[in-house]
Amino acid sequence: MIVALVNLTPGVGRTTLAVNLAGELALQGRRVALLDVDGCAGSRDWAGMRRANDLPALFDTIAITSSQLRRGLWGLATRFDYILLDTPSRSPAAVRAALLAAETVLVPTPPDRAALGRSATTMQLVTEALAVEPGLTASLVLTRVADGLAVEPGAEATVLGLRLPVAAAVVRQRRTFAESRSTGLLVPELEMAGRAEVEVRHVVWEVFGWGLASSAG
Repeated sequence: MIVALVNLTPGVGRTTLAVNLAGELALQGRRVALLDVDGCAGSRDWAGMRRANDLPALFDTIAITSSQLRRGLWGLATRFDYILLDTPSRSPAAVRAALLAAETVLVPTPPDRAALGRSATTMQLVTEALAVEPGLTASLVLTRVADGLAVEPGAEATVLGLRLPVAAAVVRQRRTFAESRSTGLLVPELEMAGRAEVEVRHVVWEVFGWGLASSAG
């Protein structure tokens, strides 16, 4: 399964979500690759911090250009159960390439109106990809969510006439996620069975359709 995380807006938590989803899948025994597309660097920096601290890699982190993406995935698909694509902000070419290569697309975004508005260009690209790739699925994943906000299953968000489903699983504003990005640690390594870890597992269950009952406890 190939999952692309895309948003042309910087600072939405895309890489933090990507590395923790990859880590959760790896901890559940799956073979996982996280591809750093067009030198977005966030995921490679995170992997570099793990190496510097003598921590196990858990999953492969691979740099690839958007022009090589679809061809490169042919060789990787037989080696890995799941491939996650971490795309750069402000690179429509990389996002388009990831959308054409993916089976599922996640658009991480904070839930406030301004952040959703900044995601309109990304949503337009996703909408265009859905129109030409009938097997593609896509949803917004709300990040940096304040306590108290809940998403009903089946909810949708509409921005400038563009409409996408919203995942019921949300990632809240937690210090553990910031520490994960700055240290190269996964959220369960920072806080075992903490709320951040449960939120990542809920996203894994919703996107990949398994694992919640066995791993969330």
